[in-house]
Amino acid sequence: MTQTFTDHDVQAITVGRLFANPTEHYSVPLYQRNFTWGEEQIHRLVQDVLDEAKQPDRKEYFLGNLVVAPPESPGEPFDVIDGQQRLTTLFILLTALQQMPDIPTPAGTLQPLTYEARDKATRALRAVGRQSDVPDDAEADHEDSGIHRAGQIIAELLADPERKSELIASGFVDYLLTKVLIIRMPIERTTDLNQYFEIMNTRGAQLSPVDIVKARLLRCLPDPTDRALLNHVWSACSDMEHYVAMTATAGDTAWRADVFGEYWEGLPSQDFDVLREQLVTGRPSESPPVTDTVSSAPSSAMPLDDAISLYARTETVEEIAEVTDGERFTSQITFPTLLLHVLAVRRPEGDSMSLDRQLDDKQLVDRFARQLDAEDVSQLAQWVREFTVDLLRIRALFDRYILKRDATLTAGHESTSDEEPGSWSLYRIARGESSSTGKVRYSPRYKPTFADDESGAGPRSLQRRILLLQSALRITYTSPRTMHWVTAVLRYAAQSADREEPVTPQGLLDVLQTHALERLAVALHPDRTKNEVGPDGLPLGFGIPRIVFTYLDYLLVERENRWDFTFSYRTSIEHFSPGTEDVEHASPAEHVVDRSLLNYLGNLALVTVSTNSKFSNYQPGHKAQNMAARRQSIKLDLMAQRAATASWNDADILEHHEEMVNLLFEALRQKPPRLNTLT
Repeated sequence: MTQTFTDHDVQAITVGRLFANPTEHYSVPLYQRNFTWGEEQIHRLVQDVLDEAKQPDRKEYFLGNLVVAPPESPGEPFDVIDGQQRLTTLFILLTALQQMPDIPTPAGTLQPLTYEARDKATRALRAVGRQSDVPDDAEADHEDSGIHRAGQIIAELLADPERKSELIASGFVDYLLTKVLIIRMPIERTTDLNQYFEIMNTRGAQLSPVDIVKARLLRCLPDPTDRALLNHVWSACSDMEHYVAMTATAGDTAWRADVFGEYWEGLPSQDFDVLREQLVTGRPSESPPVTDTVSSAPSSAMPLDDAISLYARTETVEEIAEVTDGERFTSQITFPTLLLHVLAVRRPEGDSMSLDRQLDDKQLVDRFARQLDAEDVSQLAQWVREFTVDLLRIRALFDRYILKRDATLTAGHESTSDEEPGSWSLYRIARGESSSTGKVRYSPRYKPTFADDESGAGPRSLQRRILLLQSALRITYTSPRTMHWVTAVLRYAAQSADREEPVTPQGLLDVLQTHALERLAVALHPDRTKNEVGPDGLPLGFGIPRIVFTYLDYLLVERENRWDFTFSYRTSIEHFSPGTEDVEHASPAEHVVDRSLLNYLGNLALVTVSTNSKFSNYQPGHKAQNMAARRQSIKLDLMAQRAATASWNDADILEHHEEMVNLLFEALRQKPPRLNTLT
């Protein structure tokens, strides 16, 4: 018997049906914010679905909720109350897929998604994938800029040869249309939306994956004071926006000196018992033992219900809000990802490029479950104790050796997103002193990691080189699952600390260069069966991995003496001489006869999506006038200098191409010590 649903029923709807029913369509009300999803969220959605499509059993996958107000009369749309970012992304993705000739595409006409009283946003959705409809600078509008940007992000994602082959091989489109579900939840139009969103935002009863992992780790520790230490370390490390030296010893500078050294620059002890004394039993009023009424006998396969019941009875230590720099630093990873890095640091080194899922926070519970299940039952408590020590020490190393955003520095074109203020920073925490009325007060000071003051972190310094290369890798590998360079740095720092050896700036730079050059070598030698290559065997056009462009700019900093350069969040490959020539404004000096040269590295640069949109089909001489865009890439600036003062034709492209390729291969020949030992 077929079940009949009405518009007022909660339904699980496949993505294929979401925009296929002629009697159903959706509208985003005027009071909703504009579309704001960027590359990270869009790539995450596609990658999540792709991961599930690759699984042998291909189970149904729930993508999330879509809260709607049902139509008041036939023919009217559902008003989208919650979930418009995901819904809009799916619409753009399906529209783009229909325009891909070599990917199996969803059949039929997509029912419209509209924005109430926002014609530009609605037209932008219709124009997805039609380059001729992209507005120029004068017509660009805030309400539709996000949609155009999303269209370009998805178009470039689908154009990537390696990603395209993955989509085809996995049956991605069929899985997306038939197995990926959205839960459509209707609410009455008379609902007080302010009250609804307040309830949704404050309803915190559900356990997160982080909570479940913590509960299981606590379950392995029979001693209440051991559990108290894990709880304290967990709480301190989970605050990613402050240095752990501040959160682990909040409100007490003497306590901080005991744990992190007199000047707050040391690492916590490697000895679990010492840490327990310093952070828990030595401060009984501050850190009470974590107790529970559940049997504490170790178990290698604890049911989820037990974990939940245990966690529900676990006391949480309240930290004193002592830190004054609450809005200053922004971490580049989340706490779940940090937990996965801590696991990865202690694993044997391998080919991290094939292990992206080891940093996938969707796998957090599974990763820890497998780790604990692999341990002998009698050794579980000891493993958790060792992990507790690792978590605190590696978090302290993370604070010292992994870049952050610093909101107190001048914000500018280097910001990684519109929402993230400040500039890249690489600081260590140290004890500062001040005195007034004869009383000495201690407070945190932030100094360059490898210098005593800012003057030691200037041009050509190892501090500056490390910061440049870390920021280059950060904007190259934007997904947390691909940030293996963080694991490499933390592994080097942790192993040095274990041996009680210093982390040297040259040693850290070698680790970063090894990581970057390994990936550059792969990028410059693509699989010819899956990638389009030029006569020199190098990848072409959108098939050129981002590391090629970012490492080029890193090398050009030195060659061009451009030490003030900062890496911006660039994701779009720009054809400097456009694919469609502006015949009306083109001159012989800007005419490219051999059109295949347009996809050579010599004619390409990496820019922001908005810059790519603004450049449109303008000729190189016109693009060269955009100084803000030129600041995004030294390579682009070199191309623009040539176009502005001379020409940009076949000979110019080839000369620039050979110059850049030679620079890259010279870097590969001058390998750092660690890379030499690996090849």
